[in-house]
Amino acid sequence: VAAANGIPVTKAVNFYENDWTAEQEDIITVAEGYDYPLIVKPVSLGSSIGVAIANDREELIDAVETAFRFDAHLLIEEAVNPLMEINCSVMGTPDDCRPSVCEKPLGQSETLSFEDKYQSGGEGDKGMASADRIIPADISGELTKKIQRLATKTFSALDASGLARLDFLVNANTEEVYFNEINTIPGSFSFYLWEKSDLRFDALLEELVDIGLKQHQAKNGRVRSYDTNLLSEKALKGIKGLKGTKN
Repeated sequence: VAAANGIPVTKAVNFYENDWTAEQEDIITVAEGYDYPLIVKPVSLGSSIGVAIANDREELIDAVETAFRFDAHLLIEEAVNPLMEINCSVMGTPDDCRPSVCEKPLGQSETLSFEDKYQSGGEGDKGMASADRIIPADISGELTKKIQRLATKTFSALDASGLARLDFLVNANTEEVYFNEINTIPGSFSFYLWEKSDLRFDALLEELVDIGLKQHQAKNGRVRSYDTNLLSEKALKGIKGLKGTKN
């Protein structure tokens, strides 16, 4: 969806477990058409569970086999190197949304692990809000605006609403930006980004409730049914039509 809307993403191949069983060599060949290191990810999970970095073929196969313990649908993508992760929250509706300030998470490994996100600093119960980060991100104003534009564009393209945090991968040398993933409630409330955007927590909640109510009213105002016995009418016409056909 992102790529179809002109949003930059990293080179990647996705496949299912039965594909791996039947076409392992072909999948590896495609993946090795990118440059190592490669990132192996379960498609349906979050919080970096099952994510691994592979620096060669042996590590790639091991990472894939391990990831299949968590999901039957995987993604192998080219790593961004040198990597800088930048996140931005977006709030609103697909046709009316705005971004928060950006943040730069600080992990202790090449990519943020589950431990970095939820078990750092002895405050794992606070999730990503307790992780080490720089807010606002210490990046140029131009790069900040670019990421905020991509964040709102992606939010709209995915038909998202309410509140979400969008994560981006940035090449620290070239400042090329790639969309990584979207994290919705409850996966990431990202309230801490709005606190730094001069929006208090109580005001954030009020705005989210208001967005939800307006969307509910708009949905209920649409015509969602058509009063006709469509099946019986179509069936009757279909039977009549069949009488005139020849074998």
